[in-house]
Amino acid sequence: MEIKSKHALFISAHADDAEFGCAGIIQKLIASGSRVTSLVFSICRAAADTSKYTEDVRRYECEEAAKILGITDLRILDYPVRDFPNHRQKILQSLVDISRSNSFDLVFTHWQQDIHQDHEVIANESFRAFKGGKATLISYEVPLDCQGFIPNIFIPLTEEEVARKIEAIWCYKSEIDRRSYFSRDVVESALGYRGPFAHTKYAEAFELKIMVANVVESKE
Repeated sequence: MEIKSKHALFISAHADDAEFGCAGIIQKLIASGSRVTSLVFSICRAAADTSKYTEDVRRYECEEAAKILGITDLRILDYPVRDFPNHRQKILQSLVDISRSNSFDLVFTHWQQDIHQDHEVIANESFRAFKGGKATLISYEVPLDCQGFIPNIFIPLTEEEVARKIEAIWCYKSEIDRRSYFSRDVVESALGYRGPFAHTKYAEAFELKIMVANVVESKE
């Protein structure tokens, strides 16, 4: 099976979520000629360590990570971290607005059973915004918060793509010392665990939620 897209959307609650969950497939889509849009809902001002950094440090880190991955259409919103449940309707409207103004055929978003409240809101509101449309909808996993995640799509990654994924993640210097999963060994181990499912050394894993497909005539 091949994944093809003219315009793919990657939705993340926080700056760094998409890098952990999707940096490999982002690289592959861009290399294939797909247009990629990244929509980030929060730069987590309230979570910043202001003894060392400015409260908007993750905006700049997110912009640097996007450059490494080749993302040129990066849209960053400023919803308050850990408070998404109180902004569900506005978040839905943000998703509806971007859906109506673009023709996405592929959408990646958070997993609906993710235990982080912000991730869960983004997952559910993404489904509300894109259900009944023309886009295939796929969920991705992030560290620690996706216990019980059972993927059914595996995307093989080259060692070069893994290295660039880690480089993008490491743009978030304000998070490295505070998060145990900011470890090269952890990232490589997670990708290595998924790799054999795709008969390769490394792979990213996803859950297909909605598939919109057309049957094309075989030329054989």
